[in-house]
Amino acid sequence: MRKISSLIILVGLTITSGCQDYFVDSGAPLEVNPSQTAVSVVPTQGESSMTPSPANPAEPGLQNLIEKAIADLAQRFSVPADQIKLVEATPLVWPDSSLGCPQKGIVYAQVLTPGYLIRLNANNTEYEYHASRGTEVIYCENPSPPVQGTPGDI
Repeated sequence: MRKISSLIILVGLTITSGCQDYFVDSGAPLEVNPSQTAVSVVPTQGESSMTPSPANPAEPGLQNLIEKAIADLAQRFSVPADQIKLVEATPLVWPDSSLGCPQKGIVYAQVLTPGYLIRLNANNTEYEYHASRGTEVIYCENPSPPVQGTPGDI
């Protein structure tokens, strides 16, 4: 049994080693661009919250992830996309490659993983999405907390 567990961990680490763009070595500090700040949008009447306000523009990659999360939420719960509001989009660091959404039976690389927390609101219900710094966006029903501190502190 121990050999099987070791083999599963080794295979998992081997597979994820090709995803180096998404992972940060736990010994190296995570550098964050000053423009990577939390985006919190409060739309005015008639304004769509899909686009962050000009005072807090999101980086282009984050905007794409927000749009993916909105599209997924719209499809998942049959909610018109224009009724989904962005509550928060924050850069942070997840404690492993599960992006804070671990699933039973899956082994994840135990490396600090930079990403985003995206919170959306539809019909007075808040939904949480976790994202990588690449293209992965995950609807997270049972989220795990991110690494404490800010991305620049780690």
